[in-house]
Amino acid sequence: MVARRTAAGPFGDVGVEATPSGLRRVRLPGERVLPGDSTGAGAAAAHAEIAAEQIVEYLAGNLQVFAVELDWDTVDATHRRVLDTLCEIAPYGTTVTYGELGKQARVEDPRDVGVFMARNPLPLVVPCHRVVASDGLGGFGGGLELKRRLLELEGVLPARLDLGEL
Repeated sequence: MVARRTAAGPFGDVGVEATPSGLRRVRLPGERVLPGDSTGAGAAAAHAEIAAEQIVEYLAGNLQVFAVELDWDTVDATHRRVLDTLCEIAPYGTTVTYGELGKQARVEDPRDVGVFMARNPLPLVVPCHRVVASDGLGGFGGGLELKRRLLELEGVLPARLDLGEL
């Protein structure tokens, strides 16, 4: 049983999918979100609801640490180790380079870290937007503009001025 919810945020809708084991998938704005919310039942619905609420709070700048169970069934052991390491070494308001994350997670080729980040099923909650290149932002599945805005939200990058109409 999979339960889905939509979390409305300032950058667009974020879709979440959960199973009885926990949150399984986060779909960023612009990604194909499965239509509608499914109420589901029991633990799956509860995990989806909690995740959606926490994502709304995070995107509003009111939450720094997610507290939702995660369903890792679709993630292999090496990918999981890299994502776990990311969560340990890059808390809210910090960044880590692909190379440093690879070193800490015992991955030989930093390019592999980029592949793992691109395949992260839980962006925002497992914060792949905090992984940057040694010479700039690097990539992000949600696009560089969203990555930039998330890093601004967390205070890593200075907020850009909105000069409006001059």
